[in-house]
Amino acid sequence: MALFDNYPTYERYRPLKLRDPKLRGEDVYALQTAISAIVVTLTHDGILGAATSGGIKRLQTKLGLVADGVAGPATQGAALRRLTAGAANAAGIPHMLLFGQVSFECGLVIGNYSPQRPDGSYDAGPTQRNTAHHDPEDAFDAPGSINLLAFTTRKFFEEFVGVKSEYRRWQLAAGAWNAPAYARWIAKQEGATLVKTVNTKQPGPTARAALESYMDHATALL
Repeated sequence: MALFDNYPTYERYRPLKLRDPKLRGEDVYALQTAISAIVVTLTHDGILGAATSGGIKRLQTKLGLVADGVAGPATQGAALRRLTAGAANAAGIPHMLLFGQVSFECGLVIGNYSPQRPDGSYDAGPTQRNTAHHDPEDAFDAPGSINLLAFTTRKFFEEFVGVKSEYRRWQLAAGAWNAPAYARWIAKQEGATLVKTVNTKQPGPTARAALESYMDHATALL
């Protein structure tokens, strides 16, 4: 089965390691993109062979972990922490805000994915980009997705100037990744001066509660 053509079927929380038969899937691809960004360039083919196994060990050594070649939660979490540090610095946002966002979105599983929707779309990768709006290959690109999240959060933070509390402003900027029209409406109600009404939508009580919960969790480390 070719990568990105169908809804993933691998177990979402499986550890990634060299085995026979070789592991294949979008999660391997996502890990390969992370390894390439941090320590050594790999072919992003979604197949965990000897080169990727060696890359996992080099990644673990780079991150101060035991180099056992098994990319489980500790290794994937450390890799995501490294990627978010670089992206946060480039975008000029707090590192722990971005790491918290990614942690909440994917549970520190680089190749995570959501249940499939009736239209066939799903959320994919470290920042859970919706495949109805993003190509799955881009969604599973770990550094690319994290960079997009970082600069999107920065863009909304700047748009929400006027919200009195800086913490609340960061919360709303993080919430805009999940529901931009709702976050814009709330920000405008709370004093944001650059929000255009055409880009807003008032959330109902249930949607508002869901977004507030999302923002609380996504910014828990800030």
